[in-house]
Amino acid sequence: MKLVHLTAVGSNVPSATLDFAPRLTLIYGASEAGKSYIGEAIDFMLGASRLRNIPEAAGYQHMLLAIDFDGDLVTLARSLRGGNISVFDGDIRQVPDQVPDQVLLGSHKKNRTDTISYFLLNRLGIADTKLRKNKRNETVALSFRNLAHLVIIGEERMHSRTSPIESGNYTTRTTELSALKLLLEGEDDSGLTSGEDPAAFRRINRAQLAVLERAVAQASSRLTDASDRGECVRMLARINEQIQMSSTAVSAELRKRDQAISQLDVLKGNRRRQDARASEAAALVARFSLLDTQYEADMERLRMVKSAGTLLGYFDAAECVFCGATTHHQRRDHAVYETVQLTEAIDAESLRTRALREDLASTLTGLGTALAEAKEQVTTLDTKISAGVAEIHDIERRIRPAQEGLEELLARRSQLERWITLWDQVAELQTLSATVAQEQPETADPVTEGIGKRSEIDFSAALRNVLTWWGVPEAERAEFVLGTPPDVVLQGRPRADRGKGIRSVLHAGFSAALGEYCLERELPHPGFVVFDTPVLTYRDADTTQRQANEPAIVGSDIESTESDELMAQTVADAFYDYLAASPVQSIILENQTPPEVTAEGCEVIYFTGSATTGRPGFYPTAD
Repeated sequence: MKLVHLTAVGSNVPSATLDFAPRLTLIYGASEAGKSYIGEAIDFMLGASRLRNIPEAAGYQHMLLAIDFDGDLVTLARSLRGGNISVFDGDIRQVPDQVPDQVLLGSHKKNRTDTISYFLLNRLGIADTKLRKNKRNETVALSFRNLAHLVIIGEERMHSRTSPIESGNYTTRTTELSALKLLLEGEDDSGLTSGEDPAAFRRINRAQLAVLERAVAQASSRLTDASDRGECVRMLARINEQIQMSSTAVSAELRKRDQAISQLDVLKGNRRRQDARASEAAALVARFSLLDTQYEADMERLRMVKSAGTLLGYFDAAECVFCGATTHHQRRDHAVYETVQLTEAIDAESLRTRALREDLASTLTGLGTALAEAKEQVTTLDTKISAGVAEIHDIERRIRPAQEGLEELLARRSQLERWITLWDQVAELQTLSATVAQEQPETADPVTEGIGKRSEIDFSAALRNVLTWWGVPEAERAEFVLGTPPDVVLQGRPRADRGKGIRSVLHAGFSAALGEYCLERELPHPGFVVFDTPVLTYRDADTTQRQANEPAIVGSDIESTESDELMAQTVADAFYDYLAASPVQSIILENQTPPEVTAEGCEVIYFTGSATTGRPGFYPTAD
């Protein structure tokens, strides 16, 4: 991971671009020229929450940071006001006028992969790793913010007494030590088994006890009128015996009632059938009676026709009254013959009608008998049905008192069972309360806190090598000690106990050694460092020049209350010579004029701090 350039762009302003050399970029010049702003801007583009607003940034809307990930060049774009970060493939140095290839959240979010933090960590091959959070082995997801303070060191942190591995936040010390462990050993803490927070456990425990006590009190209040549990059990046994006897008696009566109801249903079925039979017979009698009346009328008409036919034969007429024949077609005995024929026909029809009527009379007699029998059966069945209904009512009258008594017994049993349940509930709650009162928080599995001794020894050797190259006095006695807090120790004295100048050099040595240590062993590391004022002191605007033979005072506190240590100019020379050949990309922000740097892959940029001379600062207008 190499930084390529930092560029500020706006609609109506010239782009402000700072190109970074692959090895060493040295930016020096007047104070208030915007050197520290560069480190802040890099941090801002890598996920810091805000960027300091300075007057020179007026008119600029976006900051661009191009990064080379082993040949894959991308440009990050972010509004100077903050917010999301857009990712563009390739090198972008103007106001972006294209759709970004990716949009990332500017801040780390748990379980989110669309963040700048996850994007960077994924490129470094350490996304989804976990860091130990506290002594209970609780873990948090690694964020790039856990690494940023190790590679971007502002001026205040450079010479502060805080450990180089710490950001200054006491609550994150364990996480910061785990982050260093990840870099030095390549292992995260995802396999740890966490314990419980004692304070939180006690709060929850007290709350649980309060709830249990309230539940016991509530259950006990419902037992005010209850006997003790033993008496309730004995009473329940007696009630169950009474219920059993009463249920047996009621069951016997219910069986009788069910039998009577079944018999009543049979009787009612028979009664319906006999009633239907009587209705059918009555309907037939009525229809056949009408037919008998019709037969009687037919017989009367035949008698009348027969009498009329006899008389008609005595009268002469032009035409025959029987067949309609004219006179010349009639024989002499024609009338007599026709009269005899009529009489015979009427007698035959009368005989047939009398036979039918006799048959009908026989049928009517049978139907009458059937109707009478059906009515008699209906009457008998009605009597039996009434008796069955009365029997059922009598059974129900006998059952009712037994049922009422049984209901009372059942209600009493339910009450006793509720009381017994409440007594058991109270006992269980009291037992649970006693158990909860004795509970203790689960402790975390014992683990070796921090970094292994082998890693500590190897890294201390890398640190001594760097400081020895720089010519720091007594560098051969330097080491990194995992104390409280972890710190660089020189000549037996922790870095925190030294003067500002040597604190800055030791901090720079720690960060440079960490980068080389990780890259040489193919361990995770961003691959760059940003140092703000690591070896030189405050310098005014470009009005004076340092004499060629004047030694640099490295880390002068300019404080009467602190005796600082002086650093020879040779240390500054060796410092830059070493970083110019280091595999770690270094960006140095300094105040005073540095030694000459001419190595390949290095760049020296001078901020004059003056709007009329050279480059005033990061922005075209000086601070």
